Amino acid sequence: MKSISIINQQIKAFILFFLALVIIFSKAYSDESKHQNATKEYNSIGKISLISKSSNSNLDKKNVEENFLEEINVNGIGLISIERTKFPSDLWRNSSEKVLSEKLNSMPDLTLSSTNKIFKRLLLVDAKPPLNSIGVKNMGYLFLLSRIDQLINLGAIDEVEEILNYIKEPSVELMKRKIQVASMTGRLSKTCDLANKYPNFEGMLQFKIICFVRKNDWQAAALAFTVGSSLKQFDEKEKKLLLNYLDPDIETNRLHDIDINDLSPTSFYLLHGKKELLPPDILPNKYAYAFSLLGISPKIRIKSMEQLASKYVVNANTLFSLYRSSLIDEKENSNDAIMVVLQLDQAFNGDSEYRKLLALKQATKVFQKKKLLVHLSNEYVDELKNLYYSDDKRLKDLAVALLSLTDGITNEFFMMESSNPDINCLIDIKKKVFIKHKTDSGLCELVKKLNIEIIKKSFPTNRNLDAQMEKGLILLESLNLLEDGLSTEFEEVKLSLSMLTKIGLIDLVNEISVELIALNTLKKLARNK
Repeated sequence: MKSISIINQQIKAFILFFLALVIIFSKAYSDESKHQNATKEYNSIGKISLISKSSNSNLDKKNVEENFLEEINVNGIGLISIERTKFPSDLWRNSSEKVLSEKLNSMPDLTLSSTNKIFKRLLLVDAKPPLNSIGVKNMGYLFLLSRIDQLINLGAIDEVEEILNYIKEPSVELMKRKIQVASMTGRLSKTCDLANKYPNFEGMLQFKIICFVRKNDWQAAALAFTVGSSLKQFDEKEKKLLLNYLDPDIETNRLHDIDINDLSPTSFYLLHGKKELLPPDILPNKYAYAFSLLGISPKIRIKSMEQLASKYVVNANTLFSLYRSSLIDEKENSNDAIMVVLQLDQAFNGDSEYRKLLALKQATKVFQKKKLLVHLSNEYVDELKNLYYSDDKRLKDLAVALLSLTDGITNEFFMMESSNPDINCLIDIKKKVFIKHKTDSGLCELVKKLNIEIIKKSFPTNRNLDAQMEKGLILLESLNLLEDGLSTEFEEVKLSLSMLTKIGLIDLVNEISVELIALNTLKKLARNK
C-alpha cells in the first residue's frame, strides 16, 4: 500500500489545487444535478419492469401527454402485490404523499408481532401511488423515500436493495440510500460504479474513497482524502476513521469508544469491515443486519438475529437453528434462550408431561420478554398440537394459547372447551364463532361485536365517503395507537380496532386481538404454579 507520506509534495500541491476546484465546481452545481438526476429517473421509469401487476397497471398505453404524471410516480412500487395482502386496492390513492411521508417518519417502535408484521407489509406493498404534492421537494418519490428509510430502520436491508435496484438512474436522495445499503451489505461494486456519475454531496466523497481503495487505487484515495480534509468535508470522527482505513499505521489509537448510534453507514463500514467495532447492548436494527451475517461472537449474532426476527426481517427458523448450534458454548444462564430451547427440545423428546409443562412455562417467560412468542409457537407448532391430547389441563391451555398465535389451530380444537374464559375466547375467534358469553373480557366482547357488525353489514358505511377515505393513513394511525402493545389502554385499543373495522380490515382486527388476548393469558399461565 502506498502511504500518504510518500506522495511527491509538488505534485500533491498541484493536484490538491486542481481537485479543490473540481469539488467546489461540483458542489456549486449539486442542486442542479439533483434536478437533472430526478428528471432522468422519471424518464427511465417507463423502461423499468416493476415487481407486480398493480404498478404496471398505472402505466397505460395512452399518449404520454395524457398520463405523464402517472408514469413518473414511483411512490407505489414495492415487492408484494396488493392482491396478495389484506389491504384495499386504494390504500394510498386518496392521500397526499407529503402527509403519508410525515406520518411514516413519525411512526414509533411497535412492540406487537402482529403490528410489526402488518407495518412491514405496508412498507413493501406494491400499490397505486398517493397524490403528488406539487412544489414539494422530491415530489413523486417522497413517500418512497420514507418507506425506504423505515425499512432501513427495521433492518430490512435486502428488501431495500431490491427496491432500489429497480430504479436505474436514481436521484441524489435515492443514491444516498443506495450508499447506505451498500455500506451495510458490503456489496459495493455496482454502487461504486454508479457513484462516478454523481457530484460530491454529503457522504459521497467518503464513499468514493472506499471505492478507490477497493480498486487498489491508493493514490487516488489518498488525494481525495487530502482534498476533502482541506475543504473540511469530513468531521473529526470521519477524518480519523478514513485516515485509519487508508493507513492503519498512521492512527494507532483504539476506536472502540465511538458510539455506534453516531455512525453513518459509511463510517460503520469502515469500522465493521476492520472488525474494530464492539456492538453495544442496544443495537440499531440497521446495523444488527451486518452483525447477523457475521457477528464477532455467537452471542452477538444471536442478539442481532433476535432483533431482526421480531421485526419479521429474518426467518425465525434460522434463529432457532442458531440457538441449537450454540448450545455447547452457552449454558450458564437458565433464563437464556439457548438454554431454554435445549430444555424444551429435551422435554418434547421425552414422555414426562410435567417436564413439558415446566419447560414450556420457562420458554414462554423468556420469549415473551424478547417479544418472540409468535416465533416460538411457530417453531414448535407440531409439538404443541400433540399437547391437545394431554391429561394436564394446564399444559393443554398453555398449548392452545400458543397455537392461537399461529395458523396451527385445526378443527379438532373447535370442540374443545376450557375452564379459562380467555382460552375459550381465543377458540371462538379462531373458529369465527362470535356468540357473546358472560365470562368474556372487555376485549373479547369488543372483537365479537365488531365481527358481528361486519357480518350484518350494519357498520356505518357510505359509498361516497368510502371512496374518499384515506385508508392507508387510517391504518398507520391504528398501528400507532397500539404502540405500547400489551400495555395499551383499552380505550386506545378500542379506537384502533374500530378504525380498522371502518376501513374493512376485520381480519387484521382479529389478528391483533388474538395476540393481545393470548399474550395476557400466557403471562398468567406461565406465572401460575
